[in-house]
Amino acid sequence: MFPKQHGSGPELLKTSLPPPLVMSGSVSHKLSVSVDVRMGHTLFGALGLFYVPQSVLTVSPSWTSPGDSVTLTCSVGPPSAGWRFFWYKAVPDMSSTNNYYTFKLLAGGTTGTEQDSYILHGQTHTAGYVCRAGRGDPVFYTQFSRLKFVWSGGVNPAASLTVSPHRLQHFSTESLSLICEGNSTEWRVKRVDEDGRVSSCSKWGAMNGSTCNTDTTASSGVYWCESETQFSNAANITIHRVPHPVLTVSPSWTSPGDSVTLTCSVELPSAGWRFFWYKAVPEMSYTYYYTYEILAGGTNGTEQDSYILHGQTHTAGYKCRAGRGDPVFYTQYSGVKFVWSGGVNPAASLTVSPHRLQHFSTESLSLICEGNSTKWRVMKVDEYGDVSSCSYWGEMTGSTCNTDTTARSGVYWCESVTQSSSAANITIHRVPRPVLTVSPSRTSPGDSVTLTCRVEPQSAGWRFFWYKAVPDMSHYSYTPELLAGGTNGTEQDFYILHGQTHTAGYVCRAGRGDPVSYTLYSGVKFVWSGGVNPAASLTVSPHRLQHFSTESLSLICEGNSTEWRVKKADEYGDVSPCFYWGEMNGSTCNTNARASSGVYWCESETQFSNAANITIHSGDVILVSSVHPVTEGHSVTLGCKLRTENFLYNVDFYKNDKLIPNPARGELLISPVTKSDEGFYKCRGRKSPQGLETLTSAESWLSVKYPEEAASSSVFLVPLVVGLVSGVLLIILLLLFLRRYRKSE
Repeated sequence: MFPKQHGSGPELLKTSLPPPLVMSGSVSHKLSVSVDVRMGHTLFGALGLFYVPQSVLTVSPSWTSPGDSVTLTCSVGPPSAGWRFFWYKAVPDMSSTNNYYTFKLLAGGTTGTEQDSYILHGQTHTAGYVCRAGRGDPVFYTQFSRLKFVWSGGVNPAASLTVSPHRLQHFSTESLSLICEGNSTEWRVKRVDEDGRVSSCSKWGAMNGSTCNTDTTASSGVYWCESETQFSNAANITIHRVPHPVLTVSPSWTSPGDSVTLTCSVELPSAGWRFFWYKAVPEMSYTYYYTYEILAGGTNGTEQDSYILHGQTHTAGYKCRAGRGDPVFYTQYSGVKFVWSGGVNPAASLTVSPHRLQHFSTESLSLICEGNSTKWRVMKVDEYGDVSSCSYWGEMTGSTCNTDTTARSGVYWCESVTQSSSAANITIHRVPRPVLTVSPSRTSPGDSVTLTCRVEPQSAGWRFFWYKAVPDMSHYSYTPELLAGGTNGTEQDFYILHGQTHTAGYVCRAGRGDPVSYTLYSGVKFVWSGGVNPAASLTVSPHRLQHFSTESLSLICEGNSTEWRVKKADEYGDVSPCFYWGEMNGSTCNTNARASSGVYWCESETQFSNAANITIHSGDVILVSSVHPVTEGHSVTLGCKLRTENFLYNVDFYKNDKLIPNPARGELLISPVTKSDEGFYKCRGRKSPQGLETLTSAESWLSVKYPEEAASSSVFLVPLVVGLVSGVLLIILLLLFLRRYRKSE
């Protein structure tokens, strides 16, 4: 602990055991506390055995001009009465290898002050201060505060700091010397960094006599010199990382003879920069390196941060850097920037095969270099400005670069040791997946259906290929089978199917080029038909289109096959097999609680059945309607079914949301059925005659088909008429020929 002080004059606290020292700005200190029951300090003393509070010193202002007043404030936490405050000036201990300080009580401070502040009048030079507080008899002291400095930039003849180079801002790669001069033969250089940590030259440089030469670990902070009695002026030095200038070129794409402006920007703009301009020269012994050749007349640099290239003819790369001082301190080089020219250069040319600027990532792409050289390399700048050579995304064989699947969009060009070719701005697209639409998606037998195939991005040269989806029974997928006459594709992006009779699935894709580069296949789209197909039919049990969510539902496949699967397309178009929402037993799918509304159908290895648009309803009422299309001229009865099987009162039926007049009320009889009866039907009723609550079913589509006889007659009617007309014309021609023959005789 500190020895007890006597006398009224200023006293110097020398090191003892333990020493009252500050190491790197913090107090090294031990304190013994006696328990004094006489003064009522029992609790305080007991607590003091375990915890000694530390004072906190603040100085204001921290930077001064000579003669300013400075206020020191000392606070103790938690605050309480009875404290007296003691104020000390830091004195460098030059005998210590650890750069310690001893502390000298300020004038009149032996007994401390009742006030927690102390004013220093006429502050002239840099100085360091600490404080502590004490109370009781004998005095119980807090720990010393951390060392705080009052900085002054004013010159002190007895101790001065000179910075070389003579400025406050420096780069991290610069050599920096801090020179101490004054009335001493022994010096040390100290620094406080931005976090308040105090350190000496030996931590971030080398002390040679009175000079500290920094190394690369020097950082921004306040630097000063110390002797055994003095502090020098302080210098608030900022250490910057070496700037990386940014080069811009305008325009970046040129026509032969254009002027181009290079602009070099430094992120720390300040006076004294000169700018140096370089042309990139391919280093052919490496895959993508360049050497840099200073532009004509540029040895001494330019004061302006811009440089104009007149009469630019070919693709070329450029860099810049800036420098200042003597000897010159340079920034880093900028990144290489290219000026692109699409003009033909006889000495170096690039040919792209296939001969277009847009390609798919799966396409084979060749970049061919030709001109006055036997050694070439192909280069690319991508969308981020990164430069790479063919070896990174292809294979260079002689003067040709064949790309692989890692090729990306960018500007491509050829280079020899002296020349650069024209540039090609090539876009590599991911392989598109076309979108197939079918219209209409629900048909009656004999309808025409239009398939439309859309590709993004849209561009010229596409041919469209159309396929029928054939069930692959070994997987839950389909194989595409080209439609008749579709080997060469169509120029139009649509295809019309005439006389669609049964449910079927279709896909499309597009292709272009020679050899043809294809898009991906579209997703499968279905054309639904409710018409019965003798080769493949679906029976729904119970035999209706609407079912309660609690009902057991069976989907039965029949026809010319021994292997069947049941599929469903939900409201989002997602297709799933029976085992996702039921169980397949032979040719029957029994649904479970995961069954939901959708279009259901059967598939064999060659056929699709009729489709049933089934609604799984969680409400209390469903519409009872036919699963299959109703033949025109026949009759059909629609009913309304309550989940509880009880009678439903005041039943109304609606077609396309319009009330149908119906005297029977309980059910709706349509007889005879005509094509105009097609539409969406639903029913609505009440649980009791006077009930206010109405129950409404979901909608279901009623499909109407022509009689098979009429359909058959219409099939034979056209060839019959054509035959009769042809026969009559033939007879007329024979009569005319015979008449002319007789006249000639």
